[in-house]
Formats: sequence, C-alpha cells, structure tokens
Amino acid sequence: MRYPYAYGAGVIVAALVVAGFYFGGPGYFALPIATFLLMPLVEHWRGVSRWPSSRRLARLSQRTVRRYDRMLVYGALASALLLGWALWAVSVTPLAWWEFAGFALSMGVVAGLVGIAVSHELLHRGSRFAFPLMATMGYSHYCVEHLRGHHVLVATPEDAATARRGEPYYAFVPRTIAWGLRTAWRIERLRLARAGHGVFSFRNRILVWHGFTLTLVAAIAWLLGPTSVALFVIQGAIGVSVLAAIDYIEHYGLLRAKLPDGRYERIGPAHAWNCDYLITNVATFNLGRHTAHHERPGLPYYRLRTYPDAPQLPHGYSLMLTLALIPPLWFRVMDRELAAWSARTVAAPA
Repeated sequence: MRYPYAYGAGVIVAALVVAGFYFGGPGYFALPIATFLLMPLVEHWRGVSRWPSSRRLARLSQRTVRRYDRMLVYGALASALLLGWALWAVSVTPLAWWEFAGFALSMGVVAGLVGIAVSHELLHRGSRFAFPLMATMGYSHYCVEHLRGHHVLVATPEDAATARRGEPYYAFVPRTIAWGLRTAWRIERLRLARAGHGVFSFRNRILVWHGFTLTLVAAIAWLLGPTSVALFVIQGAIGVSVLAAIDYIEHYGLLRAKLPDGRYERIGPAHAWNCDYLITNVATFNLGRHTAHHERPGLPYYRLRTYPDAPQLPHGYSLMLTLALIPPLWFRVMDRELAAWSARTVAAPA
C-alpha cells in the first residue's frame, strides 16, 4: 500500500476492542467477528495489490519513509497500551464467564495479529523492543530462534516453523513450540560459548526474558488480581497459537531440495506461500510478501515486493487462518494448491 497511514491497523484494532468492551454484550466478540467473518468478505471485495514497483520505491522520500516507520511505533504502542488497559479493566469490571471469554479471545487476536506482526518487524530491524513485546506473550525465545533458526532452515525438515504436507495444524502447534524452544536454546548456548560464557548466566536472553514474563505475572497478580493474570496468560496462549497458524499457512508443504554435497538449495520464490491481498498486507506489515522477506530479511516492510512466480495463497490470511483450524477443509484446499504448484514447477524447465 502506497499510503503509510493505511498501516495504522493496530490503532484501529485497539480502538475496536476498547469500544466493544464498553458497548458490552456482543461487543466483547467484536474483533473476532470482524477478523474471521467480515474481513474475508472485505478482502475479496478489495482484491489484491502488487505495489510497490521499482519506480515507486526509487521515488520514496525520507519524509515518507519516516511515516512508514512511525506506523510501526504506533502499532507497538497500541499493542502495549491496550494490554495494560485490558488487565486493569478486567480487574475493576465484573464480567460473566462468556464476556470474559469473548474479551480474552479479542485480546489474543490482538496479540497474534498486531503484537506479533510489530514484534517481527522490529526484530528484523534489530530493535531492542522486540524482546519485551514477545515477552508479554511468554514467547520471547522466538526472537532468538526466528533469525538464526527459521531464516536459516526454512523449507527444510529441520525447521520448527515449516509445516509438513499432510500435517494438521493441531499437530503442528505443539511441535513448532517445543522444537522452536529447543532450537532457540541451542542457538543461545552456542552464542554464549563462543563469547566464553556459560549458558546459565544473565547474558542468556532466553532466561532473562522468560524471567521478565514471570516477573510480569507476579506483578499483575499482586497489583490487579487473579482475573488479570488469567487474561494475561490466555491472551498470550492465543497469540502464540495465531503465530503458529501464520507460520503454518506461510510454509505448508514447501521444501528445498537437498544438493549432492548435503546442503540445501538456496532460498527462492518457491519456498514460501505469498499473499497479495491488500487487507492482509496492510494489517500485518506486508507479511504476505513472504518470499521477498525470506530472500532479504533485513528489508523494511514497505520495500517488500510481490513475486508473481511464487506460490500464491488462494485467499487472504483471515480466511486461511480459519481453514487451518478445520483440517479437512484445509487439506482439500491446500493439498490441491500444493499439487498444482508442484506440477507447475516440474513442467517449468520444459
């Protein structure tokens, strides 16, 4: 999207959650309804966007670049401030169980779509704020594993975040969480060993930031009470589940070939599912431009370009996330897409 302020979805989402809370009733479910029922319709109505062209990128002014970066800051602030407000709100507002469930689901969707999208972009910018944002979901080791694990091993059987063909989402989630933590620990252990430090030290980022999460839980329990603790834990669990679902749809069934020397072929357009739907990319800081992101991980989100020769998801992220939760529908749609893509790549040399 050529207009920087279009990427202010995080602020809009935060406002929707707050408004839904004070509206009450179905308002507690406003965000899930908007995300999973209304957004797919809007996505197909609005269609795709293949912006930016190389000409447009060459003409980006510093003022425009600052505006794009500002949207990232607004998204981070909206996510953090919304969580702080929500923890306080449930501590002072009596809620029926179904109202709390709807509100917790809304906050989990915010964590998974806004918080993680912002954290992901900040992580690739080298920002120190990626760790604390992910710590609010109890998933700070992601910041270690993602750069040195996923981006190195993507589209291989060794990658924690690459779903295998025929693997249902519900089997992928525990595998990616456990494998990702193990990979992150190995990466951190090797990093500390090269620097001459032991793994159990204050230099271990996994221990430090998971300790930060536990400290947050203790502080929330002391200051706000058990209902706020429950909200914090549930929104984090849902946020991590949404992250796993995004990884699931971005790499499902795509594998790099192994070369005679034992290494894998270079990452290319064929190793990530792309999505050019405008609403998906505006809402997720261009995560749908996933091939471009993997080929040049340090590129800012507004410079990621579409790859017409890469595999394309048939729908936007909102509908694809819903399909992932219903394995028979997912396999019916995506195994057909995967077979068509495989046939295309086999036929391409001829």
